Amino acid sequence: MVTSNVYDPQDENVVQQENSPDAMMAVKRSELIFKYRMAVGLTQSELAQQANVTQKTISRIERGDRNVRQTTLKKVYQVLGIPDEELEALKAQLDT
Repeated sequence: MVTSNVYDPQDENVVQQENSPDAMMAVKRSELIFKYRMAVGLTQSELAQQANVTQKTISRIERGDRNVRQTTLKKVYQVLGIPDEELEALKAQLDT
């Protein structure tokens, strides 16, 4: 498991928090989607419209929400032109 440091304002100390593989995948996926969206010059609203989802859904994806349907993600990947190889490489990174 991967751990990350989280600041707890209540006791002004750093608390370690474990991140599951699913959480790490969601974070990496959100970074990838944001990078591609910026590269093609789309706003969240424009991407949402082209992928036939809501802007709120795109926002949730880019914030690293783990509860996103695979069908929704595939629509976003398709609009952005994210190749399957890039997604497989992302999965492989997290498996090591």
